[in-house]
Amino acid sequence: MAWVSFASLAVFQSVVNEQMITENQILVIGIVGGPALLIITNILDLFKQETTTDIDNMTPSYAIQGELSKITLAHELERKAKQHDHEMFMERQRATGTDEE
Repeated sequence: MAWVSFASLAVFQSVVNEQMITENQILVIGIVGGPALLIITNILDLFKQETTTDIDNMTPSYAIQGELSKITLAHELERKAKQHDHEMFMERQRATGTDEE
């Protein structure tokens, strides 16, 4: 971050205040910039790996939840159908007055 700040300050000074960037400033920006660029790249790669891992870990969870929802819906539909059949059977039993199944 210091490298970016220093480089930004040097550019700002040269554009706004019309000061020349000295060779020493360019040298410092170059010396500090190489390792800083590597560090920034490594941090971004690490963030990308963590994000990919998080996404991969979430995917099975959503797949399982979807499957569970599908099974629950099928169970509820089957339960309601059987409940309806039972109610209709009981209604027929009351109407006919018999105890046959």
